[in-house]
Amino acid sequence: RWQAVWAASLLLLALHFSVSSAFSLLRQTSRAAPTQMRASYDRKKLNTEASFTEGLMRSWEGLFQPKEPELTPEELEAQERREASSEATAKALQSLKLSVQAGEDDEGMPTRRAAPISVLQSKAKQSIVVFAVPQGKERLITDVLLSMRIEAKAFSERNVLVVPAIVDVSAKKLVELPPNIRDAKLIRQGAIALPLIEDSAEDAWGATLAAEFEEAQLQGTDEVLQIGLALILGRDGSILRRGFGRPSWKVVFSETDTL
Repeated sequence: RWQAVWAASLLLLALHFSVSSAFSLLRQTSRAAPTQMRASYDRKKLNTEASFTEGLMRSWEGLFQPKEPELTPEELEAQERREASSEATAKALQSLKLSVQAGEDDEGMPTRRAAPISVLQSKAKQSIVVFAVPQGKERLITDVLLSMRIEAKAFSERNVLVVPAIVDVSAKKLVELPPNIRDAKLIRQGAIALPLIEDSAEDAWGATLAAEFEEAQLQGTDEVLQIGLALILGRDGSILRRGFGRPSWKVVFSETDTL
């Protein structure tokens, strides 16, 4: 009898391992199925969908970063004229000279010396702001000189000179500063330089600055004849900015600090 019981036990044990193996195989097959499905997914379709999504994203970026409209032929012509005018003014100014402060005399009055603008820019590494007003608007220069007193330290630290000038626009002539400005204490500030008039320099200064007023009027800004204009000259000789009215020293320092 014991032999029959032992044989039955062996049979049950064999059945148990067979069923376990079958379930194990079934589980392995069910796990492998998703992997096989992923491997057989249409790769061409994936690439197409990815390209569509990328194109859609780019179109949305375009909505937030619109392209600048193309300039019309008239606008292109005006832009080219402005650029040519700027280059001509920069070249003309580099050939002129300034009267800059060189110290004080025994009575404490400032002494001056002649210095070519090109040398001040290339050797002394100075930036220059020319503020020009039409004849009859001299009070605007006084306003600028007053505003400079607040920023006196900044002008020195940034090596910036300011050149006030009065222009007879119609005659294209430089006009001498009136006594109330020329002899005022405000004009003695260290950052003030004056146009040096010698030989034919008066005509050159007048023609150059009058051309700037004419260019401003061509741009439709007749107001320039009431508020004057400012040119910011970089140390490399280029014109960094042209503006109407009294210069903003914050803007001036921002432009010259980038050099």
